[in-house]
Amino acid sequence: RQQCRSALHPRVAVVDAGVGYEHPVLLSVAVEGKLLPGYDMTSDPARANDGDGRDADPSDPGDWVTQAEFSQRGGTFFHCTTSPANSSWHGTQLSGLIAALTNDGIGMAGVAPGVRVLPVRVLGKCGGYDSDIIAGMLWATGLPVPGVPANPHPARVINLSLGGDGACSAAYLDVVDQIMAAGTVIVAAVGNSSGHAVAAPANCRGVIAVSGLRHVGTKVGFSDLGPELSIAA
Repeated sequence: RQQCRSALHPRVAVVDAGVGYEHPVLLSVAVEGKLLPGYDMTSDPARANDGDGRDADPSDPGDWVTQAEFSQRGGTFFHCTTSPANSSWHGTQLSGLIAALTNDGIGMAGVAPGVRVLPVRVLGKCGGYDSDIIAGMLWATGLPVPGVPANPHPARVINLSLGGDGACSAAYLDVVDQIMAAGTVIVAAVGNSSGHAVAAPANCRGVIAVSGLRHVGTKVGFSDLGPELSIAA
């Protein structure tokens, strides 16, 4: 009976900017929603924007950048984006695309309404660090991370709608190999630099790299392209 219940709710880890547990198309599993208890792996309190480092609350407090932060020469967020910006709520958007509640008369339906989402926060204001992303990937799989409690809800799929320039590093390659050996699938965005090389970690061996298409089927302009590409949608 327990195996049957688990099969009905496969878990997808959204390793991203955190999530809004109060969003009406998501909600916590404690109130019949889709969001499992996750973890916040952002180690820099300033970038995390929540007053602390790693903890058991993957809620997204927002990743806005004010004009003052953008203009403060020598500051953490000096010209870290193209301009001051409002919060993206990126992890919440992704979670909704994947698993938004159905038959509720609100918003949209997720493409995989039978899954539950494991939020793992690794990004904050102006992005994040590879070390936090790697720790989040390991934790999402159920693999040990020093100083962090074990994950009681290991994911079968990890979604990484993030990336950076350059080849797949030895650190990323090592963690991808560990995760694949544990039987977890990694799906990553190829990147949004308008047709440039596929970003890391999407360009790591074994990762399913995804590019973006327009509704008519042609590649959307911002999406990157390269031989590592696995599928497009």
